[in-house]
Amino acid sequence: MSPNILKSAHNQASANRIQQMGLILDHLVEALGGDPSSSLRRAQILVDIDGHPETTQAGVMNRLKLNKSTLNREIEWLYNQGCILRQPSQLDGRVIHMLSCGYSKKNLSLALDYFEKSHKNLHFFLETLINLFTEQKPTLRDAKFLVTATDMGEASRQELFERGYSGAQTTNIRALDNLVEQGLLIKTEDENG
Repeated sequence: MSPNILKSAHNQASANRIQQMGLILDHLVEALGGDPSSSLRRAQILVDIDGHPETTQAGVMNRLKLNKSTLNREIEWLYNQGCILRQPSQLDGRVIHMLSCGYSKKNLSLALDYFEKSHKNLHFFLETLINLFTEQKPTLRDAKFLVTATDMGEASRQELFERGYSGAQTTNIRALDNLVEQGLLIKTEDENG
């Protein structure tokens, strides 16, 4: 989704809370470099770092109750994608402070508009979504399909794909089939099976 379309959709936010949830997910995808395959947990880590500027990895680990190896991988990904900066402490070179930056900071700010700029409320939104899924690593794509299906009611796969994120057809099919397997969506017969 282009930034201008996303900004326009943000400015014209619907009163429908379900549609707003879709826009929030769109902003989070953009905050994560346009990658809808990012996990909801990764988005939550970025929100935590943004809410606690100059935090350390230990701080994130304690607040989110994550193990070190998982957090190391996610922090490395966020850094490599340009979502966060890492800066050594002036007092102790072994301590690395992190903060969100650039497009990530801008898009997180747009997502936070829906929560009166409360990182705590955005964190709760993500935690609620994570807890809906029975699998361990739900993605932003999974959440978008779920929100879109809720908004549309009964819809064909193609209709869901059109309102979801672009990606390989097999990726979209796999994501929808996974949501059906988890019991989060009910498969109905349509022209696409």
